[in-house]
Amino acid sequence: MAESNLQADDIDRLGQALLTLTSELWVTRDRVRILEAALVNAGVLAPDAVNQLQPDAALQAELNAERARLIDALLTTLSREKD
Repeated sequence: MAESNLQADDIDRLGQALLTLTSELWVTRDRVRILEAALVNAGVLAPDAVNQLQPDAALQAELNAERARLIDALLTTLSREKD
């Protein structure tokens, strides 16, 4: 049987973690969209350039490592012992 990271009484911490993560995600998405629009408006970036870009191996490895760190940090927070 697989080990569970969360217990039934962790629902409050899970809810808070999801709200915090969603808030941070929205701030990031908002800023990225604004930055893309500013670059397009300045003629530095084509309107569809970000959607069409395929990361090279080095960038993909960096993105994968950052994603793994984020997931690890989230799971660590959710699985901490209660005070």
